[in-house]
Amino acid sequence: MRFVFPWAVAGAALLAMPAAAETRILAFGDSNTWGWIPVIEGFPTQRLADADRWAGILAAELGPEVTVVVDGLVGRTTNIDRQGPLGAVPAEGFNGAAALGKAIAQQAPVDLVVIMLGTNDLQAGVERGPEEVAEAVLDLVGIVSASDNPVFTSYPAPAVLVVAPPTYGDTSATPLSGLFAAGEGPSQRLGAAFRSTLEPADVALFDASEAIGAVDGADGIHMTAEEHAALGRALAGPVRALIAERGGR
Repeated sequence: MRFVFPWAVAGAALLAMPAAAETRILAFGDSNTWGWIPVIEGFPTQRLADADRWAGILAAELGPEVTVVVDGLVGRTTNIDRQGPLGAVPAEGFNGAAALGKAIAQQAPVDLVVIMLGTNDLQAGVERGPEEVAEAVLDLVGIVSASDNPVFTSYPAPAVLVVAPPTYGDTSATPLSGLFAAGEGPSQRLGAAFRSTLEPADVALFDASEAIGAVDGADGIHMTAEEHAALGRALAGPVRALIAERGGR
């Protein structure tokens, strides 16, 4: 006679139950999402550990049932090519609009995309106005909204949260000043421009400057580890609200 112990039956039943759907978030941005460590020399630099970047802090705040994947690229712009190649990356490789749909498809299923871009659109040689940057980010929101059923799948388009990049700090101390000094003034108006453009379109928005003020990194562009932590914690509330509103897949 074969005996089946009650705990074995219970274990088999648990194994047969479908796993709870994982919530997946894509953090899409530039060097401040990649985790650039500001150094007084400007460059070369290294990258913060995954757990110390704002996306990692956010993941820790949200708990193990949420996965945050990161697509950050140094020099990434909103919807324009860089002026030229950088290292092995061609000029068009820095165009966020060209990369966003692919990133969503690669990471599918994605429940929420958090976009933090615009800093590099203020660089010398590009020098977009804050309103132009905000309109470009609205284009990125449209890409997310149109990204349902990516590459032969049946997943709905993700929700989106736009993070207005933080205001530049003092850019004069490092060689990066030549690229970014012209953007100091416009960066102070990014938050207002994002609000006036995105809020009427009913796009969820968080202004990073409300969490950290102006950037305190040595180059005035890249956030310190403490600022990453502050931003990640501040984003947890808005992200939880968007996940709850979405209600899972």
